Amino acid sequence: MTPRLLPATTAIFALLFFASLGHTQTIDHAALSSAPLDSFSSSSSATGAEAFVTLPPSGIPKPKSFRPFTGIGIASRTGLTGAGFDIATPLSRRLNLRAGAGFFSYATAFQEEGANVAINLRMKSGHAALDWFPFNGRFRLSPLLVFANNNRVLATALIPSGSSVTLNGQDYISSYTDPLHGSGRIDFRKVSPGFTFGFGNMIPRTKSHISIPFEMGFYYVGQPSLQVAFSGSACDPTQPPAIGCQSVDQDAAFQQNLRAFINRNNHNLSYASFLPILSIGFAYAF
Repeated sequence: MTPRLLPATTAIFALLFFASLGHTQTIDHAALSSAPLDSFSSSSSATGAEAFVTLPPSGIPKPKSFRPFTGIGIASRTGLTGAGFDIATPLSRRLNLRAGAGFFSYATAFQEEGANVAINLRMKSGHAALDWFPFNGRFRLSPLLVFANNNRVLATALIPSGSSVTLNGQDYISSYTDPLHGSGRIDFRKVSPGFTFGFGNMIPRTKSHISIPFEMGFYYVGQPSLQVAFSGSACDPTQPPAIGCQSVDQDAAFQQNLRAFINRNNHNLSYASFLPILSIGFAYAF
């Protein structure tokens, strides 16, 4: 009996095996249809979480913050207005507030129309500027205000005895007993607006602490004021010295010619209403 049941039993087990195998294949196809997405999503989440936890911080530095008055830069400079210094502080990423002062002095002597002339030029003033970096780089535009302006030109003149001098087209001879002395000065307004442009940021927006600021521009001083005074006695060259000499304080013709001379030169000075600015410096930011 057993021999007869063996083939049947074997056949039944074979059918059950193939049936289970077919069922397994069906489950695998269903799993495969959804497994890639689930597996990828699960794997990505795990990998992202693991990377977030285990990877070291990035080596790229974050942009430096430039809040108002959080830094300071100091510069020494030299140029047409002499030597000076500037101090700057940031207002925002593209704006600096800058202030400073300049000093310049020059003296010379020469002869002009028979007179020994000595001139002393003195330039001393303070300034405040707003530096704007429109392209977030080194180029800047700077409206400025010049204040405490002590710029002036001082002059003295000595006309030696017997020497002639021409004033407004009129010739005079300096008295032998009371020679002519002259003094003059040119003054400028105390507060003046101006504008410059240049390169270099005194507070670099990088890791650097050093910069070389360069700027050029102008400031408006208005109409300079010329003042001239004479003392001593002047002689008419067409008259003998004994009768032709007179104190300039009492000589109406001399004073009239002096006023004409001053007015003419004041008109010429109107072309000097703008003074140039040109400087280069070395700056360090803290």
